[in-house]
Amino acid sequence: MNKVKYIFVDLDKTLLNDEKKVCDKNKEAIDKALSKGHKVIIATGRPKSAAIIGAKNAGLYKDGCFILCYNGGMIYDCTKEQVIFEKTLSMDEIHNIESEADKYGIHVQAYENDKVICKSEDEELKFYCKNGQMEYEIRDSIINTLKSPSLKVLLISFDNEKIVRFRNEHPEFETGSLHSFFSCEEYLEYMPSDISKGDGIVNMSKIFGFDMKDTIAIGDERNDLTMIEMAGLGVAMCNGADCVKDIADYVTTLNNNEGGVAEVIEKFVLNS
Repeated sequence: MNKVKYIFVDLDKTLLNDEKKVCDKNKEAIDKALSKGHKVIIATGRPKSAAIIGAKNAGLYKDGCFILCYNGGMIYDCTKEQVIFEKTLSMDEIHNIESEADKYGIHVQAYENDKVICKSEDEELKFYCKNGQMEYEIRDSIINTLKSPSLKVLLISFDNEKIVRFRNEHPEFETGSLHSFFSCEEYLEYMPSDISKGDGIVNMSKIFGFDMKDTIAIGDERNDLTMIEMAGLGVAMCNGADCVKDIADYVTTLNNNEGGVAEVIEKFVLNS
């Protein structure tokens, strides 16, 4: 009998098509993989509540499915409906980032009980929440009102030069317990230094005792780089960013509208 494969799949522009739906081809391949005992894990930057909505819409909220959300900051078991791992930033780290982002006029947000917490209902917030079906709350301050530490802090700007400059002018945030990365051109994310999608796969392997060589990671964007690098088989969608395709072990021939995830499952799981 073949070993169980752990298939980590990004949502937007990977599993989901441009209409934010899962095509029939992907659904059929995933159902076949699950029926044979393989595991499918949604790996996303979204908060848990939004990731659960995505999982349910994709038909992946059932036995054999997990959610790696907050870009690896939390692992959620869909069968038991419980969080099995999480790691947050410190309140001091959140305060420092919020204070500096304010000086640049950059939208900054944190998370409390999966709700977006920010200080203005601006275009950046609307852009972020448009497809994620996320709740938000506007407050006068983030750090002074948070009841618990956030799993990440997200800066959003449509001016890429401004957000790149912010990152370059704050190297102190990159030392010690923090690191940052661009999940797309508009999003700059600050998280614990040992948390990423790739670290999420490693943490799951420790919890469940599977070998990293039995993992497959499929993604399209910069926040998928670590999991594609660290998985036993790293796959880039053909519609993905060039930097992702450059480091992948395999690049799909089908895009996110045509069933690229199904291509991977059929080639490397069902027919291997």
